[in-house]
Amino acid sequence: MIVKVGHHLLEAYPVENYVYEVSYCGRKEFYQDAWDAFRSTLYTKDSSYNATITKIPVRPISEKRIEERLLYQKSNSKDWDPSAVEKFKQSRLYPFRLCLRKIGLPLLIMLYVAIWIGLAIFK
Repeated sequence: MIVKVGHHLLEAYPVENYVYEVSYCGRKEFYQDAWDAFRSTLYTKDSSYNATITKIPVRPISEKRIEERLLYQKSNSKDWDPSAVEKFKQSRLYPFRLCLRKIGLPLLIMLYVAIWIGLAIFK
């Protein structure tokens, strides 16, 4: 769910099984707690208590589903196939890519240069 915080749009995952929507004159705000919804500026100041608060049931999603959704968004392809991701994880390139991600490319380049200089000195 996309949540607006100040001028920023952030992703939020609900902790409870409900999300509270405060709406007034086309503006909407979402809260995870009923207390926060009733104390929001949209409900108290802007609308003079005329805003509506709607309790929306939500179903939490698993960590695996979140990971799959993020992979889909990063790939920017309409025909994303989870089996292709599994095949890529089984390939030889996948551990190297994980190594690059965890260690970092500059450290890997420094290691390569150090090995190359070491081989040149001790030849």
